[in-house]
Amino acid sequence: MESLEKIGLMLERFYQGETTLEEEKLLQDYFSSTTVPEELLPDRELFQNFASTGGSVPLPGDLNKKILNTIDREERREERTKRISLYSLSGLAAGLLALIAVYLFFLRTDRPALFASQQVMDTYEDPMDAYEEAKRTLAYVSVKLNQGSGELRHVQHVSKTTTAHLKSLSKIKKGSHELGLLGNLKLVELEQSAPKEVSR
Repeated sequence: MESLEKIGLMLERFYQGETTLEEEKLLQDYFSSTTVPEELLPDRELFQNFASTGGSVPLPGDLNKKILNTIDREERREERTKRISLYSLSGLAAGLLALIAVYLFFLRTDRPALFASQQVMDTYEDPMDAYEEAKRTLAYVSVKLNQGSGELRHVQHVSKTTTAHLKSLSKIKKGSHELGLLGNLKLVELEQSAPKEVSR
C-alpha cells in the first residue's frame, strides 16, 4: 500500500498530466481498495468511473475545435478590453489637447483689441496670501486628478486577471494540439494495420 503523501503527490502529477502509465495503474489500484481517506473520496469516484469505462474515455470528435474556439473567444475578449482602455485614454488625451488649444488660442493670442477691456489685476495684496491660495487650489486639483486616475486601477486589475487566465488556456491549447497529433497518428496506424483489398 502506498503512503498517503506519495499518493497525494501522484494525484497532483496526474491532474497536471505528468504521470506515467505505471503511476496511473498504482493510483487505480489504490483507489480500488476499500480503505480510502475521506479527503480522497472524490478522487476515488473519478478512478472508479475510469475503471467502469474500461480505462478510456470516449472523446467527442469536435473537442479540439470547441477548445480552440473557446481559447480564441477569450483572446478576442482580452483584445477588446485592451482596445476599450486604449480608446478611453486616447479620448482623455484628445480632451486635454482641446483644452490646451482653446487656452492657447483665446488667452495667449496677441490680439490686444480683443482683450482691451480685460486687464490683469492682482487680487491679493500680500504675496504670501496669493501663495497659500495657489497651494490650496493645486492641492484640490491634485486630489481630483488622483480620484480620476484611481478608476484606472480597475482596468489594470482586469487586464492582469485576464492575462493570467489566458496563460492557463494556452496550456490547454497546446495539450489539445498534441491530442490532435496523437489522434492523427492513431488514424495512420489504423490505416496501416487494416488489411488491404487486392483488386482483381
